[in-house]
Amino acid sequence: MIVTPNHSAYNILKDYEWNYAHVPSSKPHISKPAVEISGEWTYAGLPVRSPLAVAAGPLLNSEWIKFYAERSFDILTYKTVRRCSRVSYGLPNLVPIEAMRVQRPGASVRGIRQMTGSWAVSFGMPSREPKIWRDDLVTARQSLGAGQILSVSVVATPEEGDDLKTIGEDYASCARWAFESGADVVELNFSCPNVKTPDGMLYTQPTASRDVLYRVRDLVGDKPLLVKLGFVGEDALARNWVELSGGLVQGLVMTNCIGAKVQSPDGKDFFSGESRGIAGAAISEAVRKQVSTFQSLIHEHRSKVKTIAVGGVTEATDVSDYLKLGVEGVQTATAAMLNPSWAVSVKSELQKADGAQSV
Repeated sequence: MIVTPNHSAYNILKDYEWNYAHVPSSKPHISKPAVEISGEWTYAGLPVRSPLAVAAGPLLNSEWIKFYAERSFDILTYKTVRRCSRVSYGLPNLVPIEAMRVQRPGASVRGIRQMTGSWAVSFGMPSREPKIWRDDLVTARQSLGAGQILSVSVVATPEEGDDLKTIGEDYASCARWAFESGADVVELNFSCPNVKTPDGMLYTQPTASRDVLYRVRDLVGDKPLLVKLGFVGEDALARNWVELSGGLVQGLVMTNCIGAKVQSPDGKDFFSGESRGIAGAAISEAVRKQVSTFQSLIHEHRSKVKTIAVGGVTEATDVSDYLKLGVEGVQTATAAMLNPSWAVSVKSELQKADGAQSV
């Protein structure tokens, strides 16, 4: 289905600051009460009404959290925050791309005018200053109902010359502030294909990641922690993550986009020729393969760590397939942005499928 950019809840023709201040109407546009998915569900070990989550990205503040919570999403992830303010990259922040499969980093894709299910993402992980986002988290948590969870994505802001201890302290401070302000879960963002600083590629360094995780654990105790990973193309790296994550985190979230260069139809480069993360249907196959690899390794190692799938989740069948693989939760960003009532539709379809199987 082709969707023009301004049909999404997030207006891609406007910049990050405009969208931060212009939340869609908070009145639910749902014609009937949302159905629920049968079964007992957890997220990072916490009980939750369903495994349907909005990934880090679309939910810019408490009003955005409320908007999607009212539309039957039960796990709401607050967009990545930092120890300091950081402005967003300028427009374009979201560029629809031609339908294709992006299997690994380094591909070249073509930007188009209308959305066909995938886009290049270019924000650079902006953040309000801690006083603002900490106060806003309190409001966000108060807007959630029974069985809904507030997850907060955090990232370090390293400066030139910072060592792992300093970076670990940065992550730990942000995680502690998030929990103090009402977060049920903190998602440590160890991956971002749109930045060149160490915070964007930490997941590719297992030893460094472990040192950072130990520092975060020291400061937040036994609070629920997740780590967001980027594309893992080597089995050795996947195995390392399964081995090191046991006892340190409750779950691994994957995959945080896949980097590619974007060109306009006339051959000119977007983003000065730099790579940007591709999200949506284009990466679904690669994400499915990565999650399957991790699930096999978790079974092999008898690890208790859970996986949470994200990337190219567009249909109820995608959710069902991932749940059959054994994931604990399923995140979506692109589908939720294009259709804020996506969770209602998915729950209805899953309930029908469950009813048909039990007949």
